[in-house]
Amino acid sequence: MRILALVPLCLVASCSGGGEEKKAEEAAAATIDGGQWETSFEVTKFGSTDQSPPAMKAAVGDKAINAICVPEAERSTPPPELFAGEGYECDYKNNYIRNGRINASINCTREGVTGDIMMTVDGSYKADSLEGTVTTTTYLPGAGDFQMDRKLTGRKTAAACAPAEEPANKTG
Repeated sequence: MRILALVPLCLVASCSGGGEEKKAEEAAAATIDGGQWETSFEVTKFGSTDQSPPAMKAAVGDKAINAICVPEAERSTPPPELFAGEGYECDYKNNYIRNGRINASINCTREGVTGDIMMTVDGSYKADSLEGTVTTTTYLPGAGDFQMDRKLTGRKTAAACAPAEEPANKTG
């Protein structure tokens, strides 16, 4: 009886302790990979900060997708629109985008909104994906200031950037 009771224990011990499993965690890339990326944004918080109607329309749950190229030469400082989304023109105020970590402050403008649109990005990235939170705060000359939080996810869709659309030929 004692021998039979020890056999199952030995089998369990040999199964779990005999072979070591190596977990291959993807090492954090030093910089964001160059190529074509798709970023998705979902509004998680939106509201007026000056008790007037916000200068931009949005609602919790709104989603947007953006396709953007990260040129090889700009891997260490990718275009800030990667984190801002479509329709924004942005410049970095400061940024730390290294070793799998994203921490950036960007100043943006948007057609139809007069004033500064400030965004802070806090997130992480791997070779072919990124995720984080984008907090947007406006500083407008008049009424309409708002704050918006968005969940950011992204994935690399191609090793090379999509070719730029060529303008139609003009005659004349």
